[in-house]
Amino acid sequence: MLRYAEVLVDVANRRLDQSYHYLIPEYLILSIGMRVLVFLQNRKVQGLVVNVTNELPIELASVNLKPVLEIVDEGSLVPQEFIELTHWLAQTTICSVAQSLHTVWPLLNGKVEEWVILMVSVEDPDVQTLQWLDAEAFRAIAVLNRARSKSISLKTFLKRANISEGMLAKLLQQGWLKKETRFVTKGLGSEKKASGYEGSLDNNQRLTSGRTYELSLDQATVVRNVWAILEEGSPQTVLLHGVTGSGKTDVYRELIAKVLAQGGDAILLVPEISLTSQVARYFEIQFGEEVIILHSGLQPREKMRAWQDIMSGQKRIVIGARSAVFAPLPNLRLIILDEEHDGAYKQDENPKYHAREVARKRMEQRNGVVLLGSATPSLEAYAAAQSGKIRLLTMSRRIGESVLPPVEIVDMRNELAQGNRSMFSQLLQRKLRQRLERGEQTMLFLNRRGYSTFVVCRECGYVVSCPNCDIALTYHSQGQAMRCHYCNHNELPPHTCPQCGSRYIRFFGQGTQRVEEELQGLLPEVPILRLDFDTTRSSEAHRIILESFRRQEASILVGTQMMAKGLDFPNVTLVGVISADQTLNMPDFRARERTFQLLTQVAGRAGRSNTPGEVVIQTYSPTDGAIMRAAHHDFQGFFWEEIRYRKERKYPPFTHIIRVLLLHEKEDRVIKGAHELGACLMRRMQGPEFGNTELDLLGPAPAVLSRLKNQWRWQVSVKGRYLDQLRAFLHQGVQDFVKGSASNGITLNIEVDPLSS
Repeated sequence: MLRYAEVLVDVANRRLDQSYHYLIPEYLILSIGMRVLVFLQNRKVQGLVVNVTNELPIELASVNLKPVLEIVDEGSLVPQEFIELTHWLAQTTICSVAQSLHTVWPLLNGKVEEWVILMVSVEDPDVQTLQWLDAEAFRAIAVLNRARSKSISLKTFLKRANISEGMLAKLLQQGWLKKETRFVTKGLGSEKKASGYEGSLDNNQRLTSGRTYELSLDQATVVRNVWAILEEGSPQTVLLHGVTGSGKTDVYRELIAKVLAQGGDAILLVPEISLTSQVARYFEIQFGEEVIILHSGLQPREKMRAWQDIMSGQKRIVIGARSAVFAPLPNLRLIILDEEHDGAYKQDENPKYHAREVARKRMEQRNGVVLLGSATPSLEAYAAAQSGKIRLLTMSRRIGESVLPPVEIVDMRNELAQGNRSMFSQLLQRKLRQRLERGEQTMLFLNRRGYSTFVVCRECGYVVSCPNCDIALTYHSQGQAMRCHYCNHNELPPHTCPQCGSRYIRFFGQGTQRVEEELQGLLPEVPILRLDFDTTRSSEAHRIILESFRRQEASILVGTQMMAKGLDFPNVTLVGVISADQTLNMPDFRARERTFQLLTQVAGRAGRSNTPGEVVIQTYSPTDGAIMRAAHHDFQGFFWEEIRYRKERKYPPFTHIIRVLLLHEKEDRVIKGAHELGACLMRRMQGPEFGNTELDLLGPAPAVLSRLKNQWRWQVSVKGRYLDQLRAFLHQGVQDFVKGSASNGITLNIEVDPLSS
């Protein structure tokens, strides 16, 4: 009987992005998950077997199929659930299946090999007797002794040692040798064992016997409720809304301990690589060697070794950034996303997945639980909790005797009117000096984004916005015009304020380096540290800066959103926000949400011990709802205020947006391509299939970063209520576009519900 393989070819070309059927030669034994070589358009390509069948689809019944050429590796490499996950990811992110596959299973360029390791010393007296007892055994040990790290592949070992299978089995049984499975890639050896994580604790610091902390009533209640949901045995998502300092990390530890005790595994995601080692230290204290870190910064050899340890069951708790959500834990029962609101959980390269959605899909496959934790949940997650789509648990009190700090808002318009042209208000300067006199520390926050220059009146606080989208217009020095990056509305910047007539209307933009320099001039004898992208380029810089501040070697830490989360410094009693306006007036409908989240998170760094803390927020928009609600730690009030705005403007979660970013090194080509794509989408929108649907076409328009890495960037967006319908519409429109000449050389990046403009 003839047998056929459905093979997913490993090509990124959208025209070829599908699986193809091939005839299986009688001499090949194939199974799902194997990598094979096949012909595609007269060239050899690698593919993944996703199905083996005795029957062909009707449309292929009379087609003369090409045969599978050869098997790349003998063992099944990709488990069935990850093949299913690959197809789901490609469909939901509208990317090629090949791109999705390399994301879901990043070891595709590797292969599984059996390795042999020497477990004894050649100087051992017992080993020396082998020379006289059995020359074959001694020869085998001598081969391994000469090998680097005393280990080589089984295939190489058998060839060099020239020993029988029986002798190999005897040496393994007696413990002279050990055999293990390793992943290897071309050009990369596996001799060096990768640690899988950084900054591990000394053995004498580990306390693996049990918990070293006591849960509060709020924490114990949350643990009990989440565990009850886990025991239901059905896929669930739970949102844990806990104020800053309420002890969410201890909740995570307790839940993971219970999961492990029942034979399960767990993943804990944190938003940034820089936080992984810091978080892992807490978990190593209790769980020791069962903890491993995974993130995109690991070298291929390290990642291969880490995956081997995970798949073999040696590592049962994976802690890492976004990509760790794909960790192949064999008994995965719980995935936790700490700071679930953070935009870092969204991948900015194809496939542009959100770790939250991947986690939910994986727990759907395993009947497990996704736990989303945050002091400032995303509007989408909280809206889902309010509608009953996911469950909501809360922790409204801080641990111990610490309380949420009082917040004062400073109107910088008044500072200007009083002649203070410094970026530091009189109030902030006074409180800074008070902390220095008391030997306490201060954190100053400014979330600089250099490309987000907007136009603001320093007299009345008016910001020039798009009349169509209610989004701040972005000033472009090229052309000296202001543009909306949603609908492409543009206008010239005003010379005077349209609202009050003031001449103090300026392009607004400050950076942390400028803050540090001006602060040094104000307080020349005070040691200051800066934490931003520029000062943390090396892998150790982030840790070194924070440890120095923890040891109180500096009185003031200036930084961006890097210091808004996950940091706990008992001696910090003052947090100052230099300008809340920089996030508030981003050209993005999520600007108010991000402002509230950042202000709340950074304010939460103050007063985390028994010494009370204070927060000062400087702004030109002191009456804005996001700022006022953050000052009162009022998430509920902010949520209902912002959700009404989203509903009126038809923004998520009431609709969905899919953005197509077009890139080319020539500006005229990318503009032509963007307009042609817009025309293709418009024709589909007016056609019989989608003519009666409520879809809005936005653009074409230049991206916020109109040129990056020598590539011009334009975008076209589509907005609609039903996501599946929106995906189908865009997929067809893109297929129409790639068939035309305007698409030649154009790179397309497609993103569902983008988190930034």
